[in-house]
Amino acid sequence: MVYWLMVCKSYLRNIQYRLSHLVNNVASSIFGLVFIAIWTGVLQGKQAPGPYDAALMAHYIMFVQCVLWVTTFLSPGLNVQVAVRSGAVSLDLMRPVHYMWFVMSQESGRLLYNACYRSLPIGLILGLAVGFFVPAQWETYVLFPLSLLLGMYCGLLLFYLVGITAFWTTEIRWLHLILVSLIFGLGGQMIPVDLLPGALGTIAPYLPFACLIYYPVMTALELMPFSALFVQVGWALVLTALALLLTRLARKKLEIQGG
Repeated sequence: MVYWLMVCKSYLRNIQYRLSHLVNNVASSIFGLVFIAIWTGVLQGKQAPGPYDAALMAHYIMFVQCVLWVTTFLSPGLNVQVAVRSGAVSLDLMRPVHYMWFVMSQESGRLLYNACYRSLPIGLILGLAVGFFVPAQWETYVLFPLSLLLGMYCGLLLFYLVGITAFWTTEIRWLHLILVSLIFGLGGQMIPVDLLPGALGTIAPYLPFACLIYYPVMTALELMPFSALFVQVGWALVLTALALLLTRLARKKLEIQGG
């Protein structure tokens, strides 16, 4: 109940800015339309490797722009570094709750808000521009939400792992930029990872970054088998174990910064 309360409080805190964010969604939609125009120009009258054509890539980009707001556009380090620099982390660690779940529950409320006031409006705008994709298989209506939740969870863990390093380094901006670059480059933000050249296209689908964007989007487009969920589940377990270990080590390393 404590964690659910944190999710609700975080959602209500963000909802105060929904009007300004709805205006900001127009910019995100424009980026999506630019990427769609680029792919349309590249694939006009041509066929990319695999099942991709201009229409499919338009829907791919549409789903990507929606998924980004709940799996990738998270708070840098989940704001762990802010609490470390101010010394407020000492109070967080004293709370009768697990620190990792406490931090992640606060960010989860923000992701719930993003899903309602960012992903859905952007999907509506881009859908009106390129057409809505309606899954033909009923399994997709179950598998896509499951894949998306796993992508959100893996994203929370990756950003938490970046944030928890603040216990040792204080400044995590450089590591955050590296993580975002890897997600954009190897997660399928602008190009499906199976289209990456050479060995990179073979390895990238099995990296954790693909769990955030590529797998949910391909599942929505009915181009991903059910077995692909095991990749997301596997990384969720590995990242959870690593995050729990670093949280335990961080408690022993704590040095209060600030007054």
